[in-house]
Amino acid sequence: MRIKELDVFRGLAAISVVLYHYTTRYNKIFDSSYSVNLKYGWLGVPVFFILSGFVIYLTVNKSEDALDFLKRRFIRLYPTFWVCLLITLGVEAFTGYFINEISVKDILMNFTMFHQFFGFEHVDGAYWSLLPELLFYLLMAFLMSIHRVKDYYLFNGILLFIGLIHLYFPIPIGGKLLSIHYILLFMIGIAFYRIYVNQGKWLDYLYILLNYILSAPLYFVEHPSTSLTFLYTAFGFIILIYYLFVKGYFGFLSNFKVFLYIGNISYALYLIHENIGYIIINKTEIYVGRSLSIVIALTIAIALASLITYKVEPLVKPILRKLLFKNESSGQ
Repeated sequence: MRIKELDVFRGLAAISVVLYHYTTRYNKIFDSSYSVNLKYGWLGVPVFFILSGFVIYLTVNKSEDALDFLKRRFIRLYPTFWVCLLITLGVEAFTGYFINEISVKDILMNFTMFHQFFGFEHVDGAYWSLLPELLFYLLMAFLMSIHRVKDYYLFNGILLFIGLIHLYFPIPIGGKLLSIHYILLFMIGIAFYRIYVNQGKWLDYLYILLNYILSAPLYFVEHPSTSLTFLYTAFGFIILIYYLFVKGYFGFLSNFKVFLYIGNISYALYLIHENIGYIIINKTEIYVGRSLSIVIALTIAIALASLITYKVEPLVKPILRKLLFKNESSGQ
C-alpha cells in the first residue's frame, strides 16, 4: 500500500537535505561564503525517521516471520546502496577527488552498511543515518521473533525508560545497540500509524508526547551544534505536520507530481547526491557561479537517482528475490 502524502513527505525531506548539503554543509567543508544558507534542511532526516516508523508495520504485516522481514528489508535497502556506493567511488576515483579520508578497510566495511557501528569512516557523509534505520529494523525483527511486535505500549515504554536513564547515566553498549538517540522518533511514527489505521487510543497520543519530550534531548546529545530549544520547536512542528496528515488534512498533496516523483526516487537520491554533488559544484562553480553549479549538481543527482530507481533496481532486485525467496513469487 502506497500512501501518496508520505511520498510527498519523502520528496520534500530529500530535497531539503540535498539543498542543506549543497549550501550550508558545502560552505563549511570548502570554506565558502555563498550567501544562500539553508541551515535547517537537515530536519529532513528526523522526518525520514518518523516516516520509517510509520511504514514499518506495512512491511511487518507482509512478512511471515522475522527472517522474512529481514529479507524484505535487505532487498529494499542493500542493492540500491551498493550501486550508489560503487558510483560514488567511481566518480571519486575518476576525478581524483575523495571528499572523505578513507582506507580500503573503510570502503569494504561500508558495503556492510554497519561500518559506523564498528568505528569505520563513511565513504559518503549521508550514510550516517543508515545505521539508526538498520538498528531499528533489527529491533523490530527481534520483537517479531519473540512475538511482541504488536505490543507497542510495552516496548515503547521500555525504550522511554532506557532513554531516560541513558540521558543521565550513559549506557554505552545498550544505547549503541538500540540507537537510543534516534529510536524514539521511530516510535512516534509507529504511534501515528496506529492512529492512522484507527487502532490508536488516547495512550498513543500520550506516548507521542513522551517520545517527543525525550527525543529532543537525546538527539541533542549526538548533535550539540544546535540548541535544545530549537530541537523542541522543530520536532514539535514536524509532529504537528504528521498529526494533520493522519487526520486527513493533506489529501491535496497527492496533486504535487514533482514531489511524488522525488519521493519515489528519494532513497537513491539521498545516497547518491552528497559527494558527487560536492565534486560537481567544486569543479563547475568557478565557470558558471555557485547558484548554477548547484542546479547542475541537483539535476545530475536526480538523473542518477532516477536511473538507479527505474532502470537498475528492476534488474537487480528480482535476482535477489529469487535467491532469498526460493518458494515465493515475490518479496519486497
